[in-house]
Amino acid sequence: MRRTGTICERSPGRWLIRYSPWADPATGKRHRVNITVDGDRRAAEKELRRLLKTVDDGAHVDPARITVRGWLEQWLEAIRSEVAPKTHERYAQIVSHYLGPALGNLQLAKLAPVHIQKCYSDLAQGGRRDGKAGGLAPRTRRQVHAVLSSALTRAVELQLLARNPAEVFKKRQPRVERHEMTTLNVDQSQRLLASLRHSRVYWPVLLALFTGMRRGEILALRWKNVDLQRGIVRVVESLEQTKAGLRFKPPKNGKTRSITLPAFVGEELRRLKLEQGERLSMLGLSLDGASLVCDRADGEPLQPRSLTHEFTVLMGRLGDLPRVRFHDLRHSHATQLLSAGVHPKIAQERLGHSTITTTMDIYSHVTEQMHEDAADKIDAAYGA
Repeated sequence: MRRTGTICERSPGRWLIRYSPWADPATGKRHRVNITVDGDRRAAEKELRRLLKTVDDGAHVDPARITVRGWLEQWLEAIRSEVAPKTHERYAQIVSHYLGPALGNLQLAKLAPVHIQKCYSDLAQGGRRDGKAGGLAPRTRRQVHAVLSSALTRAVELQLLARNPAEVFKKRQPRVERHEMTTLNVDQSQRLLASLRHSRVYWPVLLALFTGMRRGEILALRWKNVDLQRGIVRVVESLEQTKAGLRFKPPKNGKTRSITLPAFVGEELRRLKLEQGERLSMLGLSLDGASLVCDRADGEPLQPRSLTHEFTVLMGRLGDLPRVRFHDLRHSHATQLLSAGVHPKIAQERLGHSTITTTMDIYSHVTEQMHEDAADKIDAAYGA
């Protein structure tokens, strides 16, 4: 039997569509769905034909029955192939920890800005996963909004919603305050390397301090991408750790880059290559171009989280140095470059930032000093 529906005008430019996708098997009573469509009658007729086709194809979704939680779960499954696994994990955590408990039981079609406002207000006052008092950090709350808004935008595209109720909060997001960056100066960097020289963390730390590479890029570096003759490393991969395991992926922004090594770093890498070759030979393995520069004792990749944990433990034992994160070694490299007068464009290329604006924005504390130095030089020149 061919299914049909009706269309009537609710107000100028708004049309009510009624149709019956199925009947209750027990009572035979037809289930009716009402949907409002904006536009002219031709747009309403087109939407009715589309909805009836989804019923015939078995792909129909009743906006009146699906909950916010149900839609968020469908959305997560739909974008699985569109985003990186690590990103998908983060989105799933936000849905599970924050959006599901706050909004999940509401009908998607009845979700309103007032419900979203209450959710955001509650998260600003509480809801931390570590059990501590206070609300979520502004950055986390912005991520929650981004996930919800993206999921609802997809619902609008599939015409499950007439409009995105989260759109009104687009310009009302919490401000993320920038904290003062903790970095190491040249002397502190030398002391750190001396302290770690006989640990396996020494090599990742060396590369982070003198190339500015990211943790995942360092752990994915292979010998075939290290030219010791010319003193250059090529960043072509990054190692990512997810719940499913380790995976190699393109570097951030999808761009490869080359970084020139200081001479003594090249010499240190020569020493590492010899020691690594001897170690693998004792295990019956051979060192080749595909071998990782920073590996485990058995030649397998180091887990990024394990490196971070080991570095944090070792830093805790060095009471005479600032407590920095592994990622702060990259910041230290950039800060030392800019403080030494290296052009920001060179720093941008070494760090792999998409634009020089990103570099200047992140390291504004250094560029302010550069401006002061420039003013002093002008004063000295004209004063003379």
